[in-house]
Amino acid sequence: MQDTAPPARRPRARHLSAHEREAQIVARAAECFSEQGFSVSTRDLATHIGITQPLLFRYFPSKEALINRVFEERFFSSWNPLWETWISDTAQPLEQRLFIYLKDYTQTILRNDWIRLFVFAALEDPTLNKRYISLLQERIFRPILTELRTARDLPPAPTALEMELFWGFHSSFFYMGFRRWIYQLDVPDFLDDIIRARIAMLLSGLPVS
Repeated sequence: MQDTAPPARRPRARHLSAHEREAQIVARAAECFSEQGFSVSTRDLATHIGITQPLLFRYFPSKEALINRVFEERFFSSWNPLWETWISDTAQPLEQRLFIYLKDYTQTILRNDWIRLFVFAALEDPTLNKRYISLLQERIFRPILTELRTARDLPPAPTALEMELFWGFHSSFFYMGFRRWIYQLDVPDFLDDIIRARIAMLLSGLPVS
């Protein structure tokens, strides 16, 4: 005897609220931009997200508005205000403060989407990156160099050479992500040891004068 039971109904997809839909658009747009860059067409972007172009433009009136929102979510919202607190806590040795900061910072940035989005943004519109870089300069780099100069009874303003050398130190961690997700090369997994070694090299070799 054949089974005549009706086929099971597929459950309906849950209706998303406007807030949930907007968050979904931003998250999937970030995926698309990290894979294809910011020059992707709005048609392909909507297809990747799984919505129509009219619906995309209902939430974001232009692709530029969506790009700015993605950048805000992925970069500025991931800025941890504790980084500045840890750096400024002079009750702890500077070496330890740098390690705590860099351990958390690298966990934030060493991701495929973060690295690729940052690179694509630099190629498409460097002004987006410059906002983030200015935060690093003013809230991380300058306070550390100022502290090192003050400890040596020097004027607090870092020199151009000192800023450049600190840039090289700090960007070496970003470059690990670049090697992995842009060059597709293996990188070491003993990151804590690398952080400690680079900090030691920085503090012993930075010519603050």
